[in-house]
Amino acid sequence: MRPPDIARLLLLALLWGGAYLLMRSSAPAFGAGPMIFLRMALGSLLVLLPLTLWRGGLAPMRQHWKPIAVMGIAFTALPFIGLGYAALSITAGMMAVIQSAAPIFSAIVGWIWLREPIPPLRAAGLVIGLAGVAVLVWDKVGVRDDASVAILITIAMTVLWGVSSNFARVKLAGVDPLATATGAISAAALVLAPVAAMTWPAEPPSLKAWAEVAFLGVASSGLGFILYYGLISAIGAVRATSVTFLIPAVTMVLGALYLSEPITLRMVLGCAVVLIGTALTLGLVTPSFARSRS
Repeated sequence: MRPPDIARLLLLALLWGGAYLLMRSSAPAFGAGPMIFLRMALGSLLVLLPLTLWRGGLAPMRQHWKPIAVMGIAFTALPFIGLGYAALSITAGMMAVIQSAAPIFSAIVGWIWLREPIPPLRAAGLVIGLAGVAVLVWDKVGVRDDASVAILITIAMTVLWGVSSNFARVKLAGVDPLATATGAISAAALVLAPVAAMTWPAEPPSLKAWAEVAFLGVASSGLGFILYYGLISAIGAVRATSVTFLIPAVTMVLGALYLSEPITLRMVLGCAVVLIGTALTLGLVTPSFARSRS
């Protein structure tokens, strides 16, 4: 991997890892609905839509508007609003670590929906990754409090993203990824606009909260998607997916620095186990005994 690609990968990890703590910080001021609406609207109107228009990419959006609308409503607006609510009750680091299991759920959904075989080594990765999630949340099972509900919502949204990746492969294969991202985020902003209007905070958010939401929209959603799809073109989808392994660490460190969030031993261990399972599931690592058999 060339140094410019490594730099873009690290910048993407910073933008997407930082998004969790900015959601956590700005959610109390705005509420989940207005915060996510502003993130989607700013990312679309200020970055993705102008770039798509400049590239003449509206034709794919018109041609494939139905699956793009599904991506925007079911697989963008819904999971992000869920994370917005979760951000009110659990740490940014916890959200990031649970979300890092998305490739694991994607493989499970692919096996159930698309009948894709899972080789034994990747099946072991699934078990290990799910065990890592269990390490994180086991003491919350059966406890009825806001944090427990937030953890369950985050897990549900992670599963939903596992469904979304398979949906995109089936319904949007060959469609310009930038057009898909622009259409999905724009559709999410449109569907969330009434929610934001009905739940707009009575007390005006602070300038700091506005700056955080602006960063979420322009940098994390707008520039982040551009960097990601650029990396896919430059280094391939599998290598670009390695950003998954950087985000939890970035979020935990930034959360400790920016929000004084604790980094617990359980969180570190759970993160390590989840990422080992994810690496095996994606086929990014192959143990020596498995290589010797091939």
